[in-house]
Amino acid sequence: MGIRGVAIFVLMLGLVGCAHRPQATTRPANTFARIGLNELTKVEPIHALCAPPVGWLPEPLKSSGNHTHQVWLSPSGNTAYGVIRFSLPFPVGPDLVLPFFLSEMRESEGSATLVEKHHDEKVGGLRFVAEGGMYTVRSIMVTRGWQGWSVYAGTVRDEPINRTELDLAEMAREHTQVDVD
Repeated sequence: MGIRGVAIFVLMLGLVGCAHRPQATTRPANTFARIGLNELTKVEPIHALCAPPVGWLPEPLKSSGNHTHQVWLSPSGNTAYGVIRFSLPFPVGPDLVLPFFLSEMRESEGSATLVEKHHDEKVGGLRFVAEGGMYTVRSIMVTRGWQGWSVYAGTVRDEPINRTELDLAEMAREHTQVDVD
């Protein structure tokens, strides 16, 4: 599967984003509940430890031969936190994946504008914000060998942003740990 195929699977689900490998948490177990997140839990199909916001509902796991995608929706349905694990045709960095990602976003949503992008050594990948025809995603994208992850906090563009929901999605994104077996 080519890079284009990677981007297609990411965008066919409507919300796209990125992922990262933050430092392992040293917080006491009850700290997550105090900040509005569930405890870190291993989600085997995406090879990640996730702490979705309390009260957010998981969508059914979506997968194909080259990706697995888990998303949690906020109570309003206008904000999402998600993790996508995808296969790469060969080991490449996120800088090479991002243009294909945006191209597929344009194809699936009618438009895709990269609002900002920067490398983040702490997560070992890219942070970027992209606006599509339907969604704005605030993402971290990392690759490890033949795999990549996208962890995102997304919002519906035509709806007012619920700052509380977006803050929770971004906190969940920051606590996600990928590439775990």
